[in-house]
Parts: sequence; structure tokens; C-alpha cells
Amino acid sequence: MDNQNYTQIVLVRHGETTDEDTKKIYKGTLDIPLSAKGIARLKRVAHHLAHRNLDGIYTSALSRARESGRIIAGPHNLDIISDSSLNELHFGRWQGMSFNEIAEKFPDNLSLWLQDPENHPPLGGEPLLQAQKRIMGKFHEIVDRHRGQSVAIVAHGGALRIILCTLLSVKLSNMFRVAQDHGCINTVDIYDDSNPVLTLLNFTV
Repeated sequence: MDNQNYTQIVLVRHGETTDEDTKKIYKGTLDIPLSAKGIARLKRVAHHLAHRNLDGIYTSALSRARESGRIIAGPHNLDIISDSSLNELHFGRWQGMSFNEIAEKFPDNLSLWLQDPENHPPLGGEPLLQAQKRIMGKFHEIVDRHRGQSVAIVAHGGALRIILCTLLSVKLSNMFRVAQDHGCINTVDIYDDSNPVLTLLNFTV
């Protein structure tokens, strides 16, 4: 989509994964594939996005995002570009655990993280500001590469919240106030003056 005076970024969260029924919500960088439900959801997303003239599709290096990206790429005859810079936050010792398990095993750490996640990461986990530098570095690289075009980024709830909060100048400590459901679509138009305009948030099909 050349000759537009903004760059459109379509941010998509991956679909549900095979561990969904276990409520192991803190997957982090564990490589857990899409479930049948997640695949079906992303097929609906792909159908919804089929009419858009996408010029590129980028995903994290984790299989749930890569698989979601490949489904979206189908109607556009595009190859996905995967990069670990778009991976989910590393939750350290919390990875693979449910909220209740974390509350039982690491109550003090969890309490601090809930109060001030910017300064109190999960034990052994990735600090939010470090993740922000990693993710936003790749985001700006993609925007610069596709000036005036439309591209999709398929990633994870935490990574997408970081992108959205950074673009909107929202403190990262408030990132979990931004809903990002499985398979959701967000769109951000970034104009030539670099000002981002959020035009769609957490839309699901």
C-alpha cells in the first residue's frame, strides 16, 4: 500500500495454545503450540485481514506466533519473517505456572510485581524496561523498513501491551490495564511526523 502518508501496523496476538485447559497462563518464552481452537480462531483472523494489502508479516520466534503468522500470511502469498526480539517476556521462575501457583510459591515477589512491575520483575525474569528496549527496537526497525506501507506483527500479550503503551505514552506499570485477547487485532497508523494514532484495539472476530 504505497503512497499513503502513514505506515499502518496491524498488531495481532497469537491464538489459544495447547496448555489452555491447564490455566498455565505465564507461558513466557516456553514454546507451546497453538491448539485446535487457536488455529480455528486465527483462520477467522486471516479471513478478516484477507482484504488488506499487507506488505510484510513479522512474528516472534515462538511457534504459537509463527504458526499464527503463517495462517494470516496465506491469503497474501507472503513469507513470514520471525525474530526473537518480538518474543514474549521471560517470566523467570514463574514460567509454566498459574497465578495461584505463583501466589503460593512466590507471594512476596508477586506482591511487589503487582504493585510496581517496572521495578520488580519475576524472580529470574526479564525486567520490563529491558523488554521494552528489545521489542521497541525491532518495532521501529520494521516501521522504518516499511514507510508508507501496511505490515502485520504477530506476537504475544505482554509484547503487544508494551508496544501499545509505549506508543501511547502510557506507563508500563499500567500495561495490564490494556486487554489483549487471543487472536485480537489492533491497528496503529504512524504518520510521517512519527505520531502514532491507535485506530483499533483488542478487536476479535
